[in-house]
Amino acid sequence: MASSRRLDGWKAIGGHFGRDRTTVMRWAQSRGLPVRRLPGGKTGTVYAFVDELEKWAANQTDLTAETPENTNAEPDTQPAPAPGFWQRNWRRLAVISLMGTALIFALGNVWPRPQPVPASQGLPADPALASLYLEARDAWAQRTPQSLKRAITLFTTLIEKQPDSALAWAGLADAYLLSREFGEMTDEDAFTKARAAALKASQLDANLSSPHRALGFISYWWENDPAKAGDAFRRALSLKPGEAQTHFWYGNVLSDNGQHSAALKELNTARLIEPGSISIQIDLAWAQWAAGDDAAAKAAFGQLRQQNASSPVLFDCTSLIKLADGDYVGYVQDFSEFARLRDESDLEAYAAQLRASLKSGAPAVQALLMKKALEEVAANPRRTHVWPVFLASVAQNRADVLRFLKTATERGESWGEAGLSARIARLWPDDAEINTLLQSLRARRAA
Repeated sequence: MASSRRLDGWKAIGGHFGRDRTTVMRWAQSRGLPVRRLPGGKTGTVYAFVDELEKWAANQTDLTAETPENTNAEPDTQPAPAPGFWQRNWRRLAVISLMGTALIFALGNVWPRPQPVPASQGLPADPALASLYLEARDAWAQRTPQSLKRAITLFTTLIEKQPDSALAWAGLADAYLLSREFGEMTDEDAFTKARAAALKASQLDANLSSPHRALGFISYWWENDPAKAGDAFRRALSLKPGEAQTHFWYGNVLSDNGQHSAALKELNTARLIEPGSISIQIDLAWAQWAAGDDAAAKAAFGQLRQQNASSPVLFDCTSLIKLADGDYVGYVQDFSEFARLRDESDLEAYAAQLRASLKSGAPAVQALLMKKALEEVAANPRRTHVWPVFLASVAQNRADVLRFLKTATERGESWGEAGLSARIARLWPDDAEINTLLQSLRARRAA
């Protein structure tokens, strides 16, 4: 991404296509034109990378058929005043001028004056440091192990040069959080470091939204406190309502927590703000599946697969959906693609084991999946039994389902994973015992 030429502002983006700014703004809303917004700013400044624009344009079939707006038209002008206008109307104009001055003076004393953006929230005044920050955010947005390592290095360098930059500390927190999912950091390491960085950012500027967002993410996914997470996300949104990443992460939390209507509202809001984001579209499709709208989710994933088949998260989601339908072959195929795209040796080795088991049939795949699931629960006290219960439900093994549910209840587990829990319930629609135990494991509300 660093090698691609960047275009700053709607005018430059429109110029790339030979169109005006109104046209490309419409494309961003209706066609998913891949534009980005500068984080931390108040004006919604946008930019885009040429290679992403070209890739997008290659998938559009009728751009040239649209009639470009008349960008060469003369601007609207007012007719020149008639001769003698000022001479005839000077008394009236003088009265109007005095009234306008009085009105401006009055409003100036009662209307809230615009407040300057705190230095900690704005981009560094030094152009080199501002460029460093934007480069770090670009690396963070790519969501690969290599790019996240680079983002952490860049944010750390920026902090060394400007220790009081709340934006840099908040960016570092975000980089740590994504590194546990898309990078190579362990949960404990990533969450611990992210929490420290977010708290530092909040101390430097309590009115910066992104540290509250990060703390909300940590409260839900690490501290298992949905109520605290909801408070933090709502605080972040009150400070900056138009932040796509906040709506995105809050929507994920709400979806995992089973608050599906609220989740879809947040994720759709995030998509409207950043219509070209593949990550948001993937999570929106997953939220639709979690809410029980299988048809819409599968259609969305099918379209995403045609548009961008290079996202490992896409195949992680579709593999689980296929497994929920009892499609072990489809699961192994998509999980293998997920492992290949993640390019991690342990995942690829496990995918190879699954493919070998598939030659012996679905029961062999089920046995391997269950063995690994129980090993992970035993090795990590934070792991719940939702995945083993899901696997046993797909296999219609009621004895194992009840055994795992009772163990989870005895351990005092609190389950998110509302999509998997809902699928478990759908696989046992008339089993009161299973559904009663499932209800007792539901997490507290986040909103």
